[in-house]
Amino acid sequence: MIDESFGVIPLQKRETGWQLFIVFHKSGKYWGFPKGHANPEESHLDSALRELKEETNLDFERSILETPFVEKYEYVYQGKKIFKTVLYYLIEVKGTIKLQKEEIIDGRWCSFLEAEKLLTFNQSKEFCKEVQKILK
Repeated sequence: MIDESFGVIPLQKRETGWQLFIVFHKSGKYWGFPKGHANPEESHLDSALRELKEETNLDFERSILETPFVEKYEYVYQGKKIFKTVLYYLIEVKGTIKLQKEEIIDGRWCSFLEAEKLLTFNQSKEFCKEVQKILK
C-alpha cells in the first residue's frame, strides 16, 4: 500500500539565530515535524499548511525553499507493508503555539543542535543539517 503525507519544517528567526519547531506525535510516539494527510482537492502545500495550523496553531509567513524535502520509508501496519512518502516544506512561521492534544503530546522550539538530538528518525536529523546549509 502507498501512503502520502505532507508537512512543514517550521522555522523562526530569533536573536540567537534560527529555531525549528518540532512535535512529539501521539501516534507512533516520536519526535518529528508537523504533518498529515491531504483532504480531497487540496494541494500538497495547502495540506502541509493546514496540518501545521491544526497541530500547532502556527501560520505561514514565507516560504524559504520552493522544493519540498522528500522522506521515504516503509513499515508494517496491521500485517500490511506500507510504502510512505512525506513531503516537507521549509517555511518561516508566525503565531502562538497551541498544540492539538488529540494528535500531539508535546512541541518545542529548539536550535538545530537540540533538534538533531531530539528528533527520532535519521532522515529528520539529515533534513536539519540540510536546512542549516540552506540558511547560511
